[in-house]
Amino acid sequence: MKKIVFLLAIVLLGACENNRDCKISIGDATFQCEPNSAAYSGLNHVGGYEYFTGGHRGVVVIRLSLTDFIAFERTCPCDNNSRVEVSDTYGSMVLECPTCHSLFSVNDYGNPMTGSVTQCPLYRYETSYNGGTLYIY
Repeated sequence: MKKIVFLLAIVLLGACENNRDCKISIGDATFQCEPNSAAYSGLNHVGGYEYFTGGHRGVVVIRLSLTDFIAFERTCPCDNNSRVEVSDTYGSMVLECPTCHSLFSVNDYGNPMTGSVTQCPLYRYETSYNGGTLYIY
């Protein structure tokens, strides 16, 4: 019984902590793409998304409308070693950390959803779209 309690404690301590400091590692994420091209087919439709290299653990770009995009750092604000992903359960408007299972609302600018371990939002990169090229910075 003691071994089970000890192992459970290690697993729980190794998961994301309730981090209220919001110290998220970010990196350079200055790049551009053509979201209507075949090279980025995930961005060809509203609600679509693509993962990109850059930042600390990568960047996810989601198309909100024909002309609006949003980009987030994929580093979970709860654990700099975890990478958030588009949720298989909730779709492209929710990002999920596979380590702590915190959920982040794309429609609420990356803020954590009720019940998430972290209270910190995802880091959001700026975007600019001129009708042909999308700039992320």
